[in-house]
Amino acid sequence: AEETLASLFAEFKQKHGRVYKSTAEEAFRLSVFRANLFLARLHAAANPHATFGVTPFSDLTREEFRYRYQNGAAHFAAAQERARVPVNVEVVGAPEAVDWRARGAVTAVKDQGDCGSCWAFSAIGNVEGQWFLAGNPLTRLSEQMLVSCDKTNDSCDGGSQLKAFKWIVEQNNGTVYTEKSYPYRSCNGRTPPCIKFRRKVGATITDYFSVKKNETKVAIALAAYG
Repeated sequence: AEETLASLFAEFKQKHGRVYKSTAEEAFRLSVFRANLFLARLHAAANPHATFGVTPFSDLTREEFRYRYQNGAAHFAAAQERARVPVNVEVVGAPEAVDWRARGAVTAVKDQGDCGSCWAFSAIGNVEGQWFLAGNPLTRLSEQMLVSCDKTNDSCDGGSQLKAFKWIVEQNNGTVYTEKSYPYRSCNGRTPPCIKFRRKVGATITDYFSVKKNETKVAIALAAYG
C-alpha cells in the first residue's frame, strides 16, 4: 500500500540522513525505493533462508550502486597490467575455512558512504590486518588519507588497491595514519584536501605483492598471509 511505502521511505530517510535537493529528486528516489523494495520481496519469496529488505542503498539505482561500490574491477585490471611480478603461491591445498576475525586481525565494519572509495577501504583493511599479524596492536587506520592524498587513484570515483599500496610505499614513506588522527570525511561523496599536518602514524609497510589469478592460490595466500 502507498501509505506503508510512504512510512517505510520516511523511516529510511530519517535513519540514513537523506535530504534530497528538490521535490523532483525526492519523487525519483521514492520510485527507486519502491522498485528496490519490490525486488527485495521477490528475492525473499525465492530464498526463504535469506533476509532481504530495506538497506542504506535502497534509494540507489543499480547503475548508481555499481558506480559507487563496484568500480574497483576496471581500476584493478589496469593496475594489474603494471604490477610487479605476482608471487607464485605453491598449490598444496587450500583450507576449508579461515576466519581472521576470530584471530583478532580485523577491525569493526566501516561505512564508505556515498563515495566510491571501496578501493581505499579494502587497501586499508589489508594493512590493518598485516600490521596486527606482524605483532602490533590492532589499529584502525585512515581511509581518508588515501582518498584525499593518493593522486594516483581517483578518490570517490574509484581506484585500485595495488596503486594504493604503491603510493603508500613510494610516495608516503610507507606510512599510514591512524583513523583517529585522520578520520573519514567523504561520506557525502566529497573529497577534502590532503592535509598531513599533525597526523599520527599508525602503521608502516615496506612492500606489497599480488597473487596470480587462480582461486586456489588466492585461498592459500589468504590463509597463509591474511
